[in-house]
Amino acid sequence: MGEKGREEERSSSTGSTGMSVAKTTVDKLLKGYDIRLRPDFGGRKDRKEHILSKDCKVTTMYRSTENKTQKMKEFLTHNYSTPLTFDKACPPVIVGMSINIASIDSISEVNMDYTITMYFQQSWRDKRLAYGELNLNLTLDNRVADQLWLPDTYFLNDKKSFLHGVTVKNRMIRLHPDGTVLYGLRITTTAACMMDLRRYPLDEQNCTLEIESYGYTTDDIVFFWQGGDNAVTGVDKLELPQFSIVDIRLVSREVRFTTGSYPRLSLSFRIKRNIGYFILQTYMPSILITILSWVSFWINYDASAARVALGVTTVLTMTTINTHLRETLPKIPYVKAIDVYLMGCFVFVFLALLEYAFVNYVFFGRGPAQQKKINERLNKANNERTRYEEKRLREQVDAYGNILLTTLEMNNEVMPSDVGSSVSDSRNSVMSFDSSGVQFRKPMAPRDGFSHHSLDRSAMRSRANCRLRRRSSKLKLKIPNLSDVSTIDKWSRVIFPITFGFFNLIYWLYYVN
Repeated sequence: MGEKGREEERSSSTGSTGMSVAKTTVDKLLKGYDIRLRPDFGGRKDRKEHILSKDCKVTTMYRSTENKTQKMKEFLTHNYSTPLTFDKACPPVIVGMSINIASIDSISEVNMDYTITMYFQQSWRDKRLAYGELNLNLTLDNRVADQLWLPDTYFLNDKKSFLHGVTVKNRMIRLHPDGTVLYGLRITTTAACMMDLRRYPLDEQNCTLEIESYGYTTDDIVFFWQGGDNAVTGVDKLELPQFSIVDIRLVSREVRFTTGSYPRLSLSFRIKRNIGYFILQTYMPSILITILSWVSFWINYDASAARVALGVTTVLTMTTINTHLRETLPKIPYVKAIDVYLMGCFVFVFLALLEYAFVNYVFFGRGPAQQKKINERLNKANNERTRYEEKRLREQVDAYGNILLTTLEMNNEVMPSDVGSSVSDSRNSVMSFDSSGVQFRKPMAPRDGFSHHSLDRSAMRSRANCRLRRRSSKLKLKIPNLSDVSTIDKWSRVIFPITFGFFNLIYWLYYVN
């Protein structure tokens, strides 16, 4: 028991000694540390020979033995009249940066931005924080960051950002014996991403994250990607619902403004939109609605209610799809690929409705003016035919007692010249009527002589001829050329699918390739 107690006492004393050394080291590092001066520019009060780095010396016009760091503080606070000159430029602070992407939460076409959560690390060397008492890295409380110099880094295309604070502020400070400082943050930022939606939704976009120094120029600070091409990690683990990350590019450059040249780092990632969602939600419904509008070509032309209802329904459905799509996109002046396709489908659906309007026009008449002309021509033809037939009946009687009438045509007007041609062909037939009032000729056996009731038959022939003329006129006005109506629908059944297939072929070849 005595040995065990001595070991515990020894270990506790060793731990206390290590903690005491660490506490002493941190206190010594922070004592006299001036956060207003960047590394390699200023120093501590207790090291007169290290006020500035070896490559950066400050001379004053006062030959005094005062502490030079105190002079610097006075210059930076209230005694701005103290003249300072530099023998040569101080070396800039070299800051390395790396990013671990935790997630890309959303990419919005409406707002032209994206939201990303990341672990953002910065590393630089500050000789004022070098220590040799411990050969260990010191990870300090996040509140120590407020007592150290930090780069004035900001995101150029940032719209809204915040530092996570649950359960404490998500930031880290780690010191290395050689003075290297590792500063890490967990940040969620919404950055602008200007998109070109001309090929939407078959498009690829290029979004960037611009990192820049706000106040320090390239004379004071230099940025670089720590780790080269491996400075950005976590991309292979990202899963985006509508996009796939195609490529990532890291860029380091200088930008010039009126206030000087500033270092800038750019993280550029190229994303490709997944079309599966749009195939199921937009393209397939549009194709099916367009095909549904062609069903009217197989519906009878006199079923007006069915064909009109089908056409109007498909047109309104396409309009609804267009309206819903516009609500999810920004109001941009140019035409998108999805607009071209939906407009093409809308045109096909609308033309299918117009096709029935044309069929209905052909079936029920070609307008009041044309109907009036037809009536005038029919009345004139009927008058001429009446006068000619009355004259003909008085002059000639068939040897068999048959009525000499012209053949009534369904789709041709009866002219006097047609009457004469039909007289010579009617000797072996007799005029009869079916239930619809349409006449036809019935063969009869030849007779040897005239009937003794020829006068009564002549009167009956005149009355029957008048009834036939009236029925013929009515039939000519009501019955159109049915072959024209059927031909329109038959051609539409072929032309519409072929044209729509050709439209799809051109569309997909152009936008996919």
